[in-house]
Amino acid sequence: MNKKVSLLSIIYCLISFGCNFQNNSSDFTAEIENWKLELQFNGDVGPPCADEYNKWATDHPNYYWGLQEIHSLKSDFNADGIKDVLFYFPAVSCVGGNGNGSDFAMLVYSKNGQFLTNKYIATIIEDKIQNALGGLDTYNVNNIVIRYNSFAKNIGGNYLAWVWEDAHCCPSSSGSFEYNPMDFSIIIKNKKEKYKLDN
Repeated sequence: MNKKVSLLSIIYCLISFGCNFQNNSSDFTAEIENWKLELQFNGDVGPPCADEYNKWATDHPNYYWGLQEIHSLKSDFNADGIKDVLFYFPAVSCVGGNGNGSDFAMLVYSKNGQFLTNKYIATIIEDKIQNALGGLDTYNVNNIVIRYNSFAKNIGGNYLAWVWEDAHCCPSSSGSFEYNPMDFSIIIKNKKEKYKLDN
């Protein structure tokens, strides 16, 4: 009887260890591939850019941005012992245009033993920055571009913000941001000013 209990205990420990190891070392291949397909089928991002802008534009007339190398930043931001990942890549025009766009991004995080995705993280952060800029008396913002550079407890990066009167070359506001995906608050540093916007 004791041998059976010991054997069952060993099997249980192996299974538990294996599951935990799998959760902590997931490569998120399926999530990334689904994300890339959704971006393409939704008309957001086309295939990678080609050397000849005109040929790429002719072959892919419904797209402006092209898929780029995907980067990742890892952090256990919700402190559950499982690494969460921010995947992102820059918005690059494949048609020779000078348009500006935020990094495309997807946050993959663990919740109650499963992985969930937030594919609207860029839009959420842009909206938070726009609201925070209002607290610094910057209104009529019509475009915000963000770039990611860090992920610990907060998702960090830099931003540019244009108001209606700005020329394409020259955004009125620029600075850094730290967005907390747990309580949805954001802190922006706009040049020499600092502003925190709670949820």
